[in-house]
Amino acid sequence: MLLISTLLVGCVDDEKDEEEVAAPLSQTTKVENEEETVITLKPNIQVTYDRDGIQAFYDKHCWETAEKKCSLEPTPAQEILEHARANQVKPGAEINFRLSAADEWADFPQPDAYEVLIHRDGETTAADLENKVLKVPMAEGRYFMSVKAIWSGDVKGEAVYAFLLSVKEE
Repeated sequence: MLLISTLLVGCVDDEKDEEEVAAPLSQTTKVENEEETVITLKPNIQVTYDRDGIQAFYDKHCWETAEKKCSLEPTPAQEILEHARANQVKPGAEINFRLSAADEWADFPQPDAYEVLIHRDGETTAADLENKVLKVPMAEGRYFMSVKAIWSGDVKGEAVYAFLLSVKEE
């Protein structure tokens, strides 16, 4: 008997209740003499500035399967952050990203890469990251941001979050 283990999950509907998305965390099923492991982890990305957390809002996530590849486009950050409070940061500060997982997922891999988009004045531009660290723009103002976490190793998938920065010298 041939036994193949693959990761199987699709995109998660943003409309679902968090409890529906979070449980169970994984399950194994048999499909035509093959074993498939389903990942149902809703990734929680921590965004930090100095030692403070930056409030980030979940957009969507997807885990790849043999039949389905992830290629998520962020929802425009302004839509997600319409009523959000801005996170105060200094120009040129560094922002870090990290997967925050519950104890039962402590061994789950960190994302292999991040992509950050800046939405400002009707334009969207890609932000430069150095070693998975975002350098805050030097120009003061409000910045609507999207961050996509990308897993490309044994686990393949994407998760998108949005956050709002208010950049100014204190």
